[in-house]
Amino acid sequence: MSALFDRKNRTIFVFFIALFLSYAGELKIVTYNLLNFPENYGYQRLKYFRQIMDYVKPDLLVVQEMQSEQGMILFRDSVLNHAKNDFSFAPFNDGPDTDNGIFYRRTKVSVIDALYIPTINRDIARYRIRISDSNRDFYIFSVHLKSGTDCEYIRLQEARILRRHLDSLEMNADYLVMGDFNFYHNESGYCLLVDSVEHSQKGLRDPLNIPFVWHDNRKYSYVHTQSTRTEKLPDNGADGGLDDRFDLVLCSPGFLDTAGLFLPVESYMVFGNDGNHFDRSINSGINYAVPAEIANALYYASDHLPVCVHIVDCYQTPTEAGELIVLPNPVQRQAQIKLPYFEDFQNAKITITNILGRRVYEMETLNPNSIIISSDKFDIGIYFVCVQVRTKYNVRHYQAKIAIVK
Repeated sequence: MSALFDRKNRTIFVFFIALFLSYAGELKIVTYNLLNFPENYGYQRLKYFRQIMDYVKPDLLVVQEMQSEQGMILFRDSVLNHAKNDFSFAPFNDGPDTDNGIFYRRTKVSVIDALYIPTINRDIARYRIRISDSNRDFYIFSVHLKSGTDCEYIRLQEARILRRHLDSLEMNADYLVMGDFNFYHNESGYCLLVDSVEHSQKGLRDPLNIPFVWHDNRKYSYVHTQSTRTEKLPDNGADGGLDDRFDLVLCSPGFLDTAGLFLPVESYMVFGNDGNHFDRSINSGINYAVPAEIANALYYASDHLPVCVHIVDCYQTPTEAGELIVLPNPVQRQAQIKLPYFEDFQNAKITITNILGRRVYEMETLNPNSIIISSDKFDIGIYFVCVQVRTKYNVRHYQAKIAIVK
């Protein structure tokens, strides 16, 4: 994603893609630094975490600054499972300083194993995740690198340990690396992890691809994750307002291909960041990304913002790389949806959903060339078109987005 992507358009498009993905079938993965939980006023912050998690609705929640297994139990029972018993967590490792943890929705995934990699600072956690529907595996790494402007060399040493481990994984392994990296810009540790991907299949990619200084840079305010406050609170979190991009989600190159497991770049979201709170508290004035009560919860829960991505299992919901051709688009009266040509075409089924994932139109056709839709069947808005083409030996799936303007 270009760093010059228009912020307002990006916010709207991310909203649409997130709603669409929740309909189409995916995993929502969130990383969140919980700010020394639970000892630093953790019990007082539970209600705010509960509000945030009820709003975000993650399938996998990766956390940093967890202090104990009792903290994992408390967060699971009092936050994630307060209404329904959906979540479990991986075996906890009590390493040096604070630790990583992962919570997962049991109906969606399971954690096959957990490995903790020692560094000169905190351990790096590696979790092997299995998707329940397809039995596909991928790895999630949770990191919390050394903080401080004067600790770039220590972060580089930690990145070297991580990079060596990534290079040791099986060929074509899929992995996400997320957490609190404490990078101030594309510093040496970041470059070791990200810049070498063109020379190795085991490197990482930054889905947002911002190869510049993002620290204290208003131009990149929409990706800042720390700090949510300008005031000092009793939990001893950092103040100063939003001006750092410490929390990241990086991925293996395969996650950016449409085959297999796929991470749509547009799904990458710093939750609660509307791009208008540079050097301000997240709840200062109007927050256009979330309701006021969620902005307040983010302010009190932690000095970091959660970062969210979706991953789509394209083996489970296969989509052809080629897009449908819809002419004209936007649609005023009628539109023609042109179908890919197949000699052994049998039939096609079209399904159209609105941005809430509700099915608003469905039909089947024996016409191998195209489908005509009329705008009088739809309200003004954005819709998602899914076409299933059945041939003699295969079933193929295609998708497109249309706008009805009238």
